Amino acid sequence: MLISDYLGVLVLFFLGLLVGVGALAAARFLGASRFYPNKNSPYECGIPSEGAENQRFSVKFYLVAVSFILFDIEAVFLIPWAMTFHPLLEAKEGLYFLTVGFVFLFVLTLGLIYEWRKGLLDWNV
Repeated sequence: MLISDYLGVLVLFFLGLLVGVGALAAARFLGASRFYPNKNSPYECGIPSEGAENQRFSVKFYLVAVSFILFDIEAVFLIPWAMTFHPLLEAKEGLYFLTVGFVFLFVLTLGLIYEWRKGLLDWNV
């Protein structure tokens, strides 16, 4: 394993680090540094917030967030699976990997049906 194999990754890593540090440094040195009390006040979309600051969120908010993460992970696994499926089909291993993919989708479909029956996808409640 040579360092030249990973040279592109290292260059991109350092460029990303340089852009991040450069943006923070530019904001620090070029930005206005006046302080006034409204800077520390909470706001919602540019208007003053309504209600208490320590108000609890509904549990449905967290369930929707977990559902999003679950189905986002589905996409992360299915895109590489779909990209490597054609060469596996030519190597006579396509049926096995197709079955594995359908089992994965079936389990996720069961999770979606469970969420649907529990009313998690009903936004009007």
